[in-house]
Amino acid sequence: MVVHTVATVSMQVSFDMQQNLAKYLSYMDQAAKIGADLLVLPEQSLQGYLHNIAELRMDSLEYQYAHAEPVPAGPSTQRLIKEAQQRNLYVIWGMTEVDLEDGPDVLYNTAVLVGPEGYIGKYRKVHQPLDELHIYWPGNEWPVFETRLGRLGLLICYDKQFPEAARELTLRGAQLLVMPTAWALTCVGGDPDPAQDYQTYIYDLFELTRAAENQLWFISSNQYGRCGDHDYLGRSRIIAPTGRPVAEILYEEGMVSAQIDILDGIVRGRTTQSLGYNALRDRRPETYTALTAPRAPRVRR
Repeated sequence: MVVHTVATVSMQVSFDMQQNLAKYLSYMDQAAKIGADLLVLPEQSLQGYLHNIAELRMDSLEYQYAHAEPVPAGPSTQRLIKEAQQRNLYVIWGMTEVDLEDGPDVLYNTAVLVGPEGYIGKYRKVHQPLDELHIYWPGNEWPVFETRLGRLGLLICYDKQFPEAARELTLRGAQLLVMPTAWALTCVGGDPDPAQDYQTYIYDLFELTRAAENQLWFISSNQYGRCGDHDYLGRSRIIAPTGRPVAEILYEEGMVSAQIDILDGIVRGRTTQSLGYNALRDRRPETYTALTAPRAPRVRR
């Protein structure tokens, strides 16, 4: 058995990069103290997410352009590389990336992976909900990253609503799925009730299903509490290949951890714990003709 300690965070985010970065370092210290190998932080937790996902707001646009950074050359990524190396820790976080090769107006909603060996890679969010279309460009790749923990596949938030995304990463050899997210409650203003909110139900449904249907470990890290117009539901968790959470933090800020054997979990998830059902062995891609048919390219608005 090869056991790794992994940790995930529900984080109260602000539109203050220095404050968010200070929280990153605090959680990295907590993770290092318990001997964690991996720490996952939420989507857009470096700069803060959009003020309102359902509205085109110039203040959101201006803020994201003013605070975007290149990856890996930007100061925040360079700082976090050094901090991760000092703690012998893999760290994944979400941020607004500017790609200066494409032009100063090209922003991406990006998850970054760094570790003891330095910068490892990044994933640019492919599926864009609502007003992300006016702020970020979509990614178009599903990279899988080699680490000493195993092969990591990254998703961001809305990606988990598409079963093809997690399955593509699985077929590319991912052994662990990791999802930074900024998943908000339906309630905008007023007093939220996370236990009754539909977005809580659908959040749980999607990520538990993505773990179980691919029979892989799945780690989510969500924002928590009020930021802009939205109230984020937290609910960061570590889910076994059976679809059962082994550690979670619900509607509060903080960090949880678990000791997991990534490869043994996959083997047991596809054999003894599932009556021998194997989601990869039993699939029939030759029959999925509608799924694999090309579609017209999406036109940006």
